[in-house]
Formats: sequence, C-alpha cells, structure tokens
Amino acid sequence: PSHHMNIMAKASLLLSVCLLVASSSASSFSKPNPTSKLRLQQVLVVHRHGDRSPITPLKDEDFWQSQLPQPHVLEGIAKGTTLVRPPEGNPIHGAHGRGPFGQLTMMGVLQMASLGERLREELQDTLFTDEKPLHPSRIRIMSTDFPRTIQSVQALLTGLFEGAQLDAPAIEIDVRRTNSYLIPDPQPRQSPTQLVLESHLAKRPHLVEKEKELNELAHKVTDALQDQLGEGAMGVSFGIGEEKSQDDDDIDGKKMKKKPLAWAKLAEILTCLHSRDLLPPTLSKEDVEQVNKHVAWRWFENLSHPVLAKSAMWKFANKMVEDMEHKVECAKREDESSEEHIEEPLLCIYSAHDSTLIGLLCVLQLEQPESWPEYGSYLKAELIQEEKDGDSKEVLQHWVRFSLNGQVLRSTWTNEPADMVPLSKLSEMIHSEHDIYCQHTGSKLFTWKNGALVHTKSQ
Repeated sequence: PSHHMNIMAKASLLLSVCLLVASSSASSFSKPNPTSKLRLQQVLVVHRHGDRSPITPLKDEDFWQSQLPQPHVLEGIAKGTTLVRPPEGNPIHGAHGRGPFGQLTMMGVLQMASLGERLREELQDTLFTDEKPLHPSRIRIMSTDFPRTIQSVQALLTGLFEGAQLDAPAIEIDVRRTNSYLIPDPQPRQSPTQLVLESHLAKRPHLVEKEKELNELAHKVTDALQDQLGEGAMGVSFGIGEEKSQDDDDIDGKKMKKKPLAWAKLAEILTCLHSRDLLPPTLSKEDVEQVNKHVAWRWFENLSHPVLAKSAMWKFANKMVEDMEHKVECAKREDESSEEHIEEPLLCIYSAHDSTLIGLLCVLQLEQPESWPEYGSYLKAELIQEEKDGDSKEVLQHWVRFSLNGQVLRSTWTNEPADMVPLSKLSEMIHSEHDIYCQHTGSKLFTWKNGALVHTKSQ
C-alpha cells in the first residue's frame, strides 16, 4: 500500500508540475507581464446614436417635430465637419426614418455632446499627450449614412473639442458604403444567403416556442398602439430575422387574420413613448421591460451564432483589427526611421446603432452586457503596447482591451475569460471558420470561410 501511495503522490506531484507549466505558459496569452510597461497606442470607439424619435411613423407628428433640434443647432454642430459620400449615393435603409421620425432629438444632441466630453476626459494624458495633443488630424471618423448617426458624431465632436471652432481643414465624416457593413441587417444584405440563414435560425424549436409563449403580449401591445400608428407604419421593416418575407402572414401553415407588429418595432415605439410618459393606459412599465428583454434575447440568440455573427459583422470587425494592425506597423516604422510619414490616427470613431454594438459583441465573442445598449452607449477598443521595463523600449506584445460604457468586457473565446487579448490572437479568431450541419442528416448546410457565407445544401 505504501508503494502504491508513493506512486500516487509522485503522479499527483507530476500532474501539479504539468499544470503549473501549462498555466504559466498560458498566462502569457491571458495578461501582460506585471513588470512590463503598458502604453496606449490607439483607441477605436463605436457608439450608438443619441436619443431619437420613433422610426415607425406615429400620428402625432407635431409633437415629435417639437422634440427635434432647431436648424441653427444642427448648423452649429455641423461646423468644422464635412461629409464624404460615394458619387452613386448609399442605399436607404428601412430604419432611416422619414419626416420627424427616426431623427436625433435635442435630448440626443445633448447626450452626444456629453459623451464627447467624457471621451476627452478619458483620453487626455493617456492617448493624447503634450507631444501628440488632441487635434482633428489625429482623428478618423466613419458613420452610417443616417441623419441621426451623422448628427450624433457631430455633436460628440463639439464635446470632444470643448465647443471650440475646429481648425481648418474640416474633419471628414466618411459615409461611403458604410450602410452595407456597419450594421448587421443592411438592406440589401452583404450576401443574399444571410437572409436564408436568418430564416433557418429563426425556425429553431426554442425560438419558435418562445414566440408562441409571447404571442399574446405581442398582440396586446400592438392593439394598445393601434390608435397611435401613423400612415405607413405597417410598411416599415428592419431587424435580424424580422425582414418582410413572402410567408410573413403565414404561421404554422394557417393564414392569420391579423399579425402583431414585429418585435423590433414594438420595442422601439415603446422605448420612445415610455421615456416621455406617453404609454397608452393599458400598457405598464413591466410590459415595456418584457418586450425589450425579449428583443434583446432574440438579437443575442441569433447573432451569437458564430456563422451569422461572421456573416453579418465580419467585414466591420476585420476592418477594426486591420486598423489596429496597421497602427502597429506604422508605429514600428516611425520608431525605426526619421523620414517624414503620414501619422495613423490615434482615435477612430464609428457612429452607428445599437444593432452594431450587439453584432460586434457577438462576433468578437465578448461578455454580454446586463442590459441593452442605451442611446449614446459606446464600445471602446484600446490598442495597448507592452514594453520591457527600462530604457530599451523593447516591444513584447500588443494587446486589445474592450469596454462598454467604461465597463471592461472580457473575451470569452480564450481558455479562461480575459480582460485583454493579444492582437495576434484576435486576428486569428476573426478569421476562424464555422459550419452549420443538419440535425437530421448530418450534412453541412452553411459554411463561413474566408470572409464569405456559403449555403452548401438546399433545405
């Protein structure tokens, strides 16, 4: 027995040594060395626009018009900026809004100016220094081509620059073809196959079951809103898995006499009404919360599937990773050569939507936030250079840290959730391949590979 115990003890010791070696080698992937110096090299900010009027047209147009900023306010925030549009224009999205609907409100302008001030405080002395102060030339901006996102980033800039007149040349806001990939549900989709995939995922049993459970709530809310809906309200269509399709009125093979409004529309109308104490008397705050909770669950349930996440958001996520890789290359050249060079921006701002933030959290495999990203929410990606302590400035590694509204989001695709991920690993993860197989036959249905979604078998 003692001999047996001895072997067991040796085995146990050997195992613990192996685990120790494994954990110490793995730690180099999960966090920087405690003795290293960390230097912030670049920050990417993806923000949701500020408070808006409902996208779905309602009857009281005059009220919603009264919530919008006056023309002189919009002229003021647009000063010092210029839009860069493609000559052929951009496709108009169903969530664009018309008239006073889907527009940034005065409250939204103030929210975004406040976010600009917050970013200035966060980045002063860490990203922008006496050597490289905050200046329009060190910023790059992209936005979807929606009035509310363009005006949101213009308002943000007034806060970022403390309302000072921006130096010429004007800051460019690039809206070229951004409607096609800064959102997960562009119209048309980046690939027609994505709609087929969305339809396939929406038919999963647990989703269908949940829809049946909440069908009564959808009808109750739709009925309560019926008197408030304006002209053209039923024609508005947007959202992952909620685009209008030929079988729109067909549930379980039976024609429905009346369908409730799509969840995305119910949620956005209720949010706008609730924030202004305008809910119909038959609806409660609990109804609003239940609808919003279900919409959030639906979006995450669909977009957290890696094939759909990659199909919808890979192009944008890949651009973010490439921007950071390019910054690393340029900084390396800058250190090695004294020649004149074009400085890569220190701050990249992308003005977009809540669906953008949800899509990025899913494709980057970050922790889900406790609640849906409110108006003016911002995802921040910090590119951090790890250097050897001392005067050598030897670069050891480049890390990326993500946060939402100042709260660090850990990456869930590493062995253990990590506050920072190596840029090289992030790049690997962005390009990894994914498949969907038929549960009955085992044959491959969809594959995502090399930046493209392929429907491999007709269903």
